[in-house]
Amino acid sequence: MVLGFAFVSPTTSALTVLRQHQVRHAGGRVRRHFREHRHWELASRTHQLVMRGCVAERSSEYFGSGAAVRNLQRLSLHPAPQFIGSEYGGNAEFGGKNGGTVLLWFRSDLRLDDNPALCAALEEGASVLPVYCFDPRQFGKTSFGFEKTGRYRAKFLIESVADLRKALKKKGNNLLIRIGKPEEVIPDLCRKYEIKKVFYHQEVTYEELECEEAVARKLEDMKVEVHPFWTNTLYAVEDLPFPVEETPDVYTEYRLAVESKSRVRDPLAAPDEIRAIPRHVEYGTLPTLEDLGLGQVPKTPEYGSASTAGSSLHHFRGGESEAQQRLAQYVQDAKHALSVGGDVERAAAHLGADFSCKISPWLALGCVSPRRIFAEIRDHALNGSEGAQKSTTFFELVWRDFFRLITYKYSTSRLRKSERAAGMPHKASVAAAAPQAS
Repeated sequence: MVLGFAFVSPTTSALTVLRQHQVRHAGGRVRRHFREHRHWELASRTHQLVMRGCVAERSSEYFGSGAAVRNLQRLSLHPAPQFIGSEYGGNAEFGGKNGGTVLLWFRSDLRLDDNPALCAALEEGASVLPVYCFDPRQFGKTSFGFEKTGRYRAKFLIESVADLRKALKKKGNNLLIRIGKPEEVIPDLCRKYEIKKVFYHQEVTYEELECEEAVARKLEDMKVEVHPFWTNTLYAVEDLPFPVEETPDVYTEYRLAVESKSRVRDPLAAPDEIRAIPRHVEYGTLPTLEDLGLGQVPKTPEYGSASTAGSSLHHFRGGESEAQQRLAQYVQDAKHALSVGGDVERAAAHLGADFSCKISPWLALGCVSPRRIFAEIRDHALNGSEGAQKSTTFFELVWRDFFRLITYKYSTSRLRKSERAAGMPHKASVAAAAPQAS
């Protein structure tokens, strides 16, 4: 195993490695340390210890003694916690309760804030490989000849994915982007990067569930664990007073049940750092509309951003950062409505009616979560008042939950029928809501 040097920035998990033959090109202090402490290379070849400033072989002969520790301290080389691997740049591990790399498959949850799958991946694994697939099947035409995804919607999606990549880079990671079927792309990535766990947000429509099933079958054959999470509803599935498959078909019955017996969990905060896989990764480039088989959007003035006034809001810019701006503006508008109306309940009842929150495009792609919207209205717009549950926006979010649950209920029923007809076992089950905010 080759001794290398790594320069580890305190603010990023990305490592730049100099192999032994490259040390002569490094600075004098680095070369001197390499000569004086060459014995680290002669120790046990079974593990490596990554230190700030150095990558050295780990051995109980050297690291078990107080003298060796004092030598490290004298050199100001601080071990990076829980980073152990059979070969640097291979299946190395640090952080996480179980080690290894978790592949995080982003779908309609294009955000870092209040993302249970992301939080669970960080708790579970040493590092995270975020992935987004542009599935060509979503950009074709229906059996009736209509485009499944039009140019404007595709443009909004591309902007949202670009914004997610930018946010991940700020956290010390990146977003791997591919054009292809997830059931082909994800198993290939698991083989290439020796990944044994895949986390993702569970969707609700038939085609999306069918895709999940195909991915799960491929990964099961590879002995890769699959962990779906339920993330895009106001109420967590565990908190519902009935199984998802038994969701009432009548909205009023549903609403009365959840409002009396369920609660809205607090949203999860975005992580401060998202540990990257410690090896070279081809992250890919963001596709254009032409790459997806769509023509360019006509060049028109930008309308619809959070800072733009007026009623021309048919153009929006995608991404979590834009969604947060829109939500912040909405909270300010709500505060103004409260100051003018005076009465909390009356002001709350008109939130979203006199002026729509206009946040649906971002909700559809998961750039913002329903729980975050509710929490912002409750805690900031209405100063913690219970009047938030009487706002029009709250009722709209409950409606949205109902339609997602009903869609899932009948999509899974259809999926089971098609699988039975094909002689395939049914694997999909409703996902967990994952960690709760502390």
